[in-house]
Amino acid sequence: MSRTIPVRQAAVRPGLGRRYPAALRVALLTVRLIRRGVGWLVPVVAFFVAVEVFSYEQTYPDAASRQKLAAMSDDPAVRMLQGIPHAVDTAGGFVAWDAGWMLAAITGVWALLAAGRLLRGEEESGRAELVLAGPIRPSRVVLVQVIVLAGAVLAAGASAAGTLALMGAGGKGSVVFGLGLAGFAATFAGVAAVLAQLLQVRRRVTAASAAVFGVFFLLRMAANSADSRGWLRWFTPFGWLDDLQPYHDPDWSALTVLLAVPAVLASSAIVLRSRRDTADALINEPDRARARMRGLGSPLAFARRGTRGMLAGWLLGIAGYAFVAGALIVTAVDLMAEDPNYQRVLGTIGWDAADVAEGFAGVMGILIGLLIALYACWRIGAARAEEAAGRLDHVLARPVGRGRWLGGHVVLTLASALLLGLAAATAMWAGAAATGAGVGFAEMLGANLNPLPVAVLATGLAVLVFGIRPRLTVPVSAAAVVVAYLVEMIGPALDWPDLILDVSPFHHLASVPAEPFEPVAAAVMVAVGVLFTAAGHLLFERRDLTGD
Repeated sequence: MSRTIPVRQAAVRPGLGRRYPAALRVALLTVRLIRRGVGWLVPVVAFFVAVEVFSYEQTYPDAASRQKLAAMSDDPAVRMLQGIPHAVDTAGGFVAWDAGWMLAAITGVWALLAAGRLLRGEEESGRAELVLAGPIRPSRVVLVQVIVLAGAVLAAGASAAGTLALMGAGGKGSVVFGLGLAGFAATFAGVAAVLAQLLQVRRRVTAASAAVFGVFFLLRMAANSADSRGWLRWFTPFGWLDDLQPYHDPDWSALTVLLAVPAVLASSAIVLRSRRDTADALINEPDRARARMRGLGSPLAFARRGTRGMLAGWLLGIAGYAFVAGALIVTAVDLMAEDPNYQRVLGTIGWDAADVAEGFAGVMGILIGLLIALYACWRIGAARAEEAAGRLDHVLARPVGRGRWLGGHVVLTLASALLLGLAAATAMWAGAAATGAGVGFAEMLGANLNPLPVAVLATGLAVLVFGIRPRLTVPVSAAAVVVAYLVEMIGPALDWPDLILDVSPFHHLASVPAEPFEPVAAAVMVAVGVLFTAAGHLLFERRDLTGD
């Protein structure tokens, strides 16, 4: 049974309403609501960029290795995954090509989630009505919120640009890249802002925004698969970023589109907000619908039903990535066969030169493991969302214990991680078979199931943070997973001490199938994950429920 939640009365400062204009008060409130997200987004972007520059300088130290990189990067399968290469023989061009799409995904997903929370979540919770009780119009509130979001994504873009410029990538190209990254994120914030006016439930706004994101990414893959389909890039923000070419010959039309489209979307959201009532939506759902009782028989069944759409999105995205990775095996084999020095360089980051195909599969399997671990963090975050929305109060009012409820989310997270690993193995094998790579399904299964102990550890960490500071469940656990992966990727190449490398769980993974599975390391990671999960359960049992 849930505990009584103590309510603390905030100190009221007399004259606050008269001292600050209503728009400024809304802006300060919006900053307060997103400050934690911005607080981790900006340094993560800067750190990611710095790691990419260091990795480039160590992995491609001379002109010969950079020419080989340019040859590999123009392969159709590589272009589908990474984008169109421009000036990859420079540090800035390499970062824009190798990390640009990942940075865009990180900032874009954050922006659409933040926009959905501000423009629909606040109305769904009823807090927007308190804001509108003041002398301010709803459309003005939306205007202030999108301006604050624009400032947040500009800060993320500035952190990338500043890091690149300080590391010698060039000032002009860095500024163009930073603006393009900010415009990309602002575009998806604008998409979520418009959908928040059309749909009535925040969960559906998030799902629809994520679906748009996925469609745009698939469209970009199709556009990059052949030069004859390059015109498709003008129909996806990923394509605008690919065509930007910040360190080669900047395409100012692509930058103009990246900056203009968010402004158009934001303006549309403001106009649409003026045409509906608070807590209403422009797409009205029927007041009555047939009851759907399937999936409501237990907390576990309800949790599965509530997140199956997002699980499907993760599954399709990871499977698509794994398929392209499998198709790249032949390219990697040809490249390493032509250059012994390149074999030595890539050997420092885990590739087995004796069996390039299986070594490449092992490295890509670990990368898939990173994505599955991030899914695990998000999945425990769904438990936090259920608590923040107040739905958990109704569940615990019934004969359902806290341990049973949270345990259901943990079981569902681990089962979903296994499903994602199996889907990735099947897709990677299919991609390899389509190109004649000669790597069997058993080897692909080992490569993609090998990093699942990291997902167990990430689940435990997320549960532990959920028990201590529930609002930081996803930011802290996801940031820890990303940092651990980056430490393993660049640490060996930079000769970092074992004391630092051993902190990363990815460092203890073998490159299966090129290397034998490490059962001891896997058992330790699983054990630590179980301990973290148990500690998180105990802490959750002893704390009060908290809202959003």
